[in-house]
Amino acid sequence: MSILIGTKDDKYDVPKVRLSLTLRGETAKILLELRARGIIRSYADCVNQAIRLLYEKVIEQDIRSARLKALQNGLEEE
Repeated sequence: MSILIGTKDDKYDVPKVRLSLTLRGETAKILLELRARGIIRSYADCVNQAIRLLYEKVIEQDIRSARLKALQNGLEEE
């Protein structure tokens, strides 16, 4: 896998990462099935959707952890 991180010389002043990778096995099979079913438009679309979904799950976990910590702190104060 190669990663290229964009610079300020880019046309747009936004973060940019270029990925070049090969998927094998079950992950490749899933990707091909998703594309055949029309769930993703392109492999780049799949990567974008996967990263957004992963980020959403991480944020949800962070929120649950913060709530649990707040609840535990509240119980300790009683």
